Amino acid sequence: MSGVRQGLLALAKLAFSVILLVLLFRRISLEQVMAVVSEANPMWLAAAATMMLASNLLGSYQWGTLLRAVDIHIPFWKVGAYYHIGLFFNNFLPANIGGDIARIADSSRYGPTTAAAVSAVLMDRLIGTVALAGLALVTTLPAANRFHLMLLYLAVVGFFLLSVALLWGVFHPALVPACARLLQRVGLGRLAPHVADLALRLEGFRGRRVLMVRMVALATLTQLLRIGVHALVARALHVSVPLPYFFLFVPLLAVIVSLPISLNGLGVREGAGVVLFGLIGVDRAHAFSLQFLTYLVAVAVSLLGGLAYLLRIPRRRAEARSLRRNAWR
Repeated sequence: MSGVRQGLLALAKLAFSVILLVLLFRRISLEQVMAVVSEANPMWLAAAATMMLASNLLGSYQWGTLLRAVDIHIPFWKVGAYYHIGLFFNNFLPANIGGDIARIADSSRYGPTTAAAVSAVLMDRLIGTVALAGLALVTTLPAANRFHLMLLYLAVVGFFLLSVALLWGVFHPALVPACARLLQRVGLGRLAPHVADLALRLEGFRGRRVLMVRMVALATLTQLLRIGVHALVARALHVSVPLPYFFLFVPLLAVIVSLPISLNGLGVREGAGVVLFGLIGVDRAHAFSLQFLTYLVAVAVSLLGGLAYLLRIPRRRAEARSLRRNAWR
């Protein structure tokens, strides 16, 4: 039944994205968008892709550091490959859960328990959310005052408080008993030991404040690089926007896109971009193209993960055959 609900939820998100895109294209000529995109400078797009790759490698380093904190030691080139494989699967599955599952499956092969891998991915996700929300809280305040977006800014404040509360809740001692009681009620009491193991792994992060501060700073730097990606794509599209406006709008866009109301932010990203960049005089066709092309740059870079996934299939199959042969001996 839960699988059916998840499928219906994914269909609802897809429908919402399609409706948003239809509404946008009623206001924006597709021919105009195609004309804008066709004039994009490939050199600046390549620079944007390079910066996106740099931000992904920084994210890989952050995740690798968290893995080492739970005694999972993987060479950085493998961490980077697994990180990009996760990004690749995020293109097809909602809420980034596909990428997280892929990262857990890959990293758990090197760790003491699956719970250790889950804890590292969970902390990576929570730290990234707190960093994004904190950055948006600081950088979008001038935009809220200047463009009368205080209601939207209050939503950002709420998002920040929620992200901090989630991080605090993960560390709270009452988490394990509460989860155990919930599992018992739904007939999944057998999972309680795994939840206890996960809590033990998470508890290891609680006393490492210096590590947490470093990771939040690293996640913030990753978000700053992704602001730079938007600026480079704008340069490629010949959109003349002063750099400070990207710091005002892009973190706010990232918070909006992170809301689980559409399929990977499709439609929401472009619609919000049209509204926000329209405040400073960017026409709809260029604002739409800026957001959509930035998304395509991210997807293009994530294809490195798809390539890594394909290249390892023969080796994984050979390992499986070897294990089966050894089992028969």
